[in-house]
Amino acid sequence: MFNIMSHISNQSKYTRRYHPRHSLAQYMINQIESLELRPQDIVKQMGYPLKHTIPAYDRLRHVLSNKYLGLDGSYMDKYFTSDEFLATLFSILEIPYQLFAEDIAQIKDDLANYPNTLPKYSLRADVDFTFTSGANWMSRSAASRFVEVHLPNDFSTLDESARESVIQDSICEHYQQYEGGASYDAVIKSYRLTIEQNNHVIDSAEYGLPKSSSI
Repeated sequence: MFNIMSHISNQSKYTRRYHPRHSLAQYMINQIESLELRPQDIVKQMGYPLKHTIPAYDRLRHVLSNKYLGLDGSYMDKYFTSDEFLATLFSILEIPYQLFAEDIAQIKDDLANYPNTLPKYSLRADVDFTFTSGANWMSRSAASRFVEVHLPNDFSTLDESARESVIQDSICEHYQQYEGGASYDAVIKSYRLTIEQNNHVIDSAEYGLPKSSSI
């Protein structure tokens, strides 16, 4: 591994938003500096569509600032798995992926042997309730159970594509069950996935409503 102290002391406009927590991330950041690549340049070369530039940049920043380089599944999108994102980034930065295969394998081994490092996921609906003046705290508490969306116990161990599929299925099932039929004239506006690790929220993602309740 490279010494993390070999970082560029005065980060430029190309690298100032990255905060590496792994020596390999620091090496990649040094390469970004050398190639004078802006975040938008990197995500464009990775193949992200223009409309997804900002979320892609957020993922890039997360990976380069994450202790596990994002291999813990703490950031996901529909375009790349964790491994694919890292391999594509290496290619853009002109870094031989195989040269660092041992370092990446060590990260994966650390994750496999320390299950407590796995993030925790929760999915909730953003719901507007219409309560009458006579609604008490018990009524409000009972209504609040509608916002929780069930995820399987092994959700955090799934790969990114499987997690995304489960999320979409869970949202559709919840929406079909509660939209228009819940108490207090509940109106579901959207859904939010929250990711926690070591009792801290490390990321979140917004999901819209299913295009059709028949999905």
